[in-house]
Amino acid sequence: MQTEIKNISDVELELEIKATADDLNADIETAVRAQRARTNMKGFRPGKVPTSVVKKVYGKAIAYGVAEEAVQKTFRSTVLEEKKYDVLGQPTITELEYEYGGDLRAVVNFGVRPEIKLADVSKTKISKLKHEVTEEDLEKEIEHLLSQHAELTPADGPAKKDSYVIVDLQRLDAKSGDPVESERQEGVPFLLSDENLLPELKKALTGMKVGASKKVKFPGLEGEDKRHYEVTLKEVKVRELPELDDELVKKVTNEQVETVEALRTQINEQLVEGWVQRSKENFQSDAIEKMIELHTFDVPKSVVEMYLDAYVNDLKSKGPDNELPAGFDEIGFKESRKGDAENQARWMFIRDAIVAEHGFEVTEADREEHFEKMAAQGGFGSDMMKSYYAQMPQLMDQLDQGILSDRVFTWLEESMKVTEKNRKEWEKELKKG
Repeated sequence: MQTEIKNISDVELELEIKATADDLNADIETAVRAQRARTNMKGFRPGKVPTSVVKKVYGKAIAYGVAEEAVQKTFRSTVLEEKKYDVLGQPTITELEYEYGGDLRAVVNFGVRPEIKLADVSKTKISKLKHEVTEEDLEKEIEHLLSQHAELTPADGPAKKDSYVIVDLQRLDAKSGDPVESERQEGVPFLLSDENLLPELKKALTGMKVGASKKVKFPGLEGEDKRHYEVTLKEVKVRELPELDDELVKKVTNEQVETVEALRTQINEQLVEGWVQRSKENFQSDAIEKMIELHTFDVPKSVVEMYLDAYVNDLKSKGPDNELPAGFDEIGFKESRKGDAENQARWMFIRDAIVAEHGFEVTEADREEHFEKMAAQGGFGSDMMKSYYAQMPQLMDQLDQGILSDRVFTWLEESMKVTEKNRKEWEKELKKG
């Protein structure tokens, strides 16, 4: 059997395998005997079907199976066991030329880890959000909590900027202006003070009287034209917030918090923690983007396909019976997410290169610290968490990878030129893109 490894690119290689009929003959005969032993055929005792008959009926399938197995064995011995290449993803047999009794030629394509020279990041500028929780933030959060227990009182109108309204929405054809019968929604509630409400809808409804209608254009989805609607105001209600006292605090927290002051303290702590987490996530996302921009290299197709398969499996896990929706265009979906998969793969390689260059490792003390944090949040003992993870190697590996990633981001923050910006400055920069 002859083998040859060729470079297609820096990260793609192919193994060409050639074998003569004599090379495969012994394996084929062994496979034929195994098939004969389990073959039942009318007119013959079980396992006693003539070999010539077995070859005639099953020969092509047996030979093809032997050929595939020979290719896989050769790949393992020539590539994997030699440990010369850092193979990533799933190798693919791209060519297999073989007929029963003839010679074999096969080509196996496989991806390898790219070699990355890390860029100097000391001059790379990056912003980091730093928001100090204000009394206004606290009051807004308390108002949101109270609004969930507010009484709604009908009002004559017109709708004001903090009104609670009920509307009918009728989609209109963008060209003719006629109603689209299948796209009508009735009795849709909106709170006009909701920061997430479409500005176009808020502007249209504010000042409207009950029974009035307006035509409004809403932004379309990415790549789509504007959507045309007729909005009809059906009801206007005024929210009457309850008075915040100790009794209400006990009610809304299921007796977990007893006083107004304790509630305010708890909410403030949650806000601080939330903004710290938001700052961390935004910084990490921006740092990944900048690192990808700084490093140009090829990504193995097998790794990209691995991430695309993960996206599809994630969709399946969210559907009924772990299945994709009927008629789902999996090929189109993968094509639309290919860029995301490539970037995710690039970041994985860059992160691994940083870990290797700086010798970052996960210690038992790192794990212990993580288990103690998890225990404090979940109400379990740290020893219980440690024991559980010890029995789940996959979870333990995820934990270790998470710790390594945190170490990488800490190094990036220390190495880059980081400028802290308040919420207003940061959001302004975000809008500029």
